[in-house]
Amino acid sequence: MREKLTATVLLVILVFYSATIGWRGFALIADGRPVPVLLGIAVVLIPVVALLAMWPLFRMARDGSRMMAEVKAGEPVPPSVVTELEQAEACRVAKDRAAEQRHYRAAVRAWRADRAATTSRT
Repeated sequence: MREKLTATVLLVILVFYSATIGWRGFALIADGRPVPVLLGIAVVLIPVVALLAMWPLFRMARDGSRMMAEVKAGEPVPPSVVTELEQAEACRVAKDRAAEQRHYRAAVRAWRADRAATTSRT
């Protein structure tokens, strides 16, 4: 849930930035002189680069939500996912946030791999 909230907040910030600053980039490009055009291109590209950098976080939030929904619904998941989630919970109780996130990401990666393998078999 924290990952989903973080992804949403970052997306809102990116949209706000794009709306308030990005239009200045287009105005600079319209100027026509070389230096303002280059600066305008840079200002326009910053949100694109930010979105590309945040894409893995968006995927993690989406896939983590789907994985947890399956786990809560009692659907079968690979043993490696269960093991990683149990370790993540133990780290959460121990207040070791870094280890919790590491195990949670490992669980999502194992869940993705299982889904990819299941999809390729059918």
